[in-house]
Amino acid sequence: MSQEAYRIILKGYKAGKGEYYIEESFATLFKITQKEARDYFKETPKTLKENLTLEQAEQYEADIKSAGADCEVEDMRFNLSGLSLE
Repeated sequence: MSQEAYRIILKGYKAGKGEYYIEESFATLFKITQKEARDYFKETPKTLKENLTLEQAEQYEADIKSAGADCEVEDMRFNLSGLSLE
């Protein structure tokens, strides 16, 4: 199985930094407008990137958290959400 099986999920704002400044840092990080960044935060939790290596996912996580946002790395290899016992 491929090692590229991780995703980054944006969870919202972290405490300690104003929302405007978090959105500004996030927009700079992803090279998007601040309005686009604000829209991302309105729809949390939101998947930002998929099919990343663990190393890539951890780098995104560090960058996003340094911008003042909360996120998590999710292992997609064992995602059983699409299965049914019926």
